[in-house]
Amino acid sequence: MLKKLCIISSYYPSESDPFYSFVGTLVSAIADSGVECHVISPVSNMEKAHRAVSREEVTPHGATIHVYCPSYIIYPSRNILGFQTYRLTVFSKRKAIKDTYDKYIKDCDAIYSHFIDSGVYAAWLSKCTGIPAFVAVGESNITNKELSYTIYKRELHEHLRGVITVSSQLKDDVIKQDIFSNKTPIEVFPNGIDTDLFKPLDKDECRKKIGVAKDDFVVSFVGGFIKRKGFDKLQEVIKLHPDWKCILIGTGDVPVTLPPEQIVYCGRVAHENIPEYLSAADVFVLPTLAEGCCNAIVEAMGCGLPIVSSNRSFNDDILQSSYSIRVNPESIDEINGALMELEHSIQKRKIMSEESAKAGRYFSIRNRSNNILQFMELKK
Repeated sequence: MLKKLCIISSYYPSESDPFYSFVGTLVSAIADSGVECHVISPVSNMEKAHRAVSREEVTPHGATIHVYCPSYIIYPSRNILGFQTYRLTVFSKRKAIKDTYDKYIKDCDAIYSHFIDSGVYAAWLSKCTGIPAFVAVGESNITNKELSYTIYKRELHEHLRGVITVSSQLKDDVIKQDIFSNKTPIEVFPNGIDTDLFKPLDKDECRKKIGVAKDDFVVSFVGGFIKRKGFDKLQEVIKLHPDWKCILIGTGDVPVTLPPEQIVYCGRVAHENIPEYLSAADVFVLPTLAEGCCNAIVEAMGCGLPIVSSNRSFNDDILQSSYSIRVNPESIDEINGALMELEHSIQKRKIMSEESAKAGRYFSIRNRSNNILQFMELKK
């Protein structure tokens, strides 16, 4: 059984910076299972002033997580007489990771990395130490043409014991693009949620807190205000229904153009407060064009919301017809039709809500962390 784990992640959330909160949720679940967790999250010279320093964190269940944030230097990316100067950045980051490992961790049972960019460093650290390394793939877009994959493909092929993807589509993508060796085992474990946090709350109480009337039809959205997430399409649909209300959690470069009277809330929300906003809504909508496996969708399921989202294959592992309506994310007519169907049928919303909450409990972070640990134990 794994007792000590080194985790490499390009970002790791802190109390003041919740970015990559899904990684923090997973590591907390692993730590709560009794595994000693050491996280290396390198910080570049470009962002050092904005990132948390090394620290110890305690999970809600009392487990300790050791977080190290060593600094490295980013060099301009140039091709000088055939030498890619990007390698200097990689060398600096490698040194930061290895020095941290040698000083604070010294030995462990396995190396777990999040996203392929960190997998490059996990594979190299495995090459140096002989410790088995694994990478979790959750990117919304995979390409083997990126410089880091091209230059360090050999490490990814030769020094990984296993790959975890968050969807069957991603598994197919990494196989087709030859990101990893065809001998490297790949398993699919969709993203999970903290079911103690993301669960159905009393709708009337949640609406009262944020000033929503009982009879309002409320649409919720959580994600980047960007075209890939379908935020532009969603706004066009909501504008067709002046009596609808919306909860918009996130930020992004697509401007919010909805009338103020339709917006219940718009902006960032602390991760632990998102369930209150979701539970105040009637439906969750995310007409996204591309995902690995969307945490926001699974969190909305945990809160018992009917889901309207994309009919593309990245959603196949998490969405069933009993609690979701899947649409062409580029079709305003289909998005609008799905929402109108739910608006006009309280009974359908009720049934879908119950099924969604049930599915949300299945996609718990405890189940996911246990599956990942069992996979690494088996393949190490």
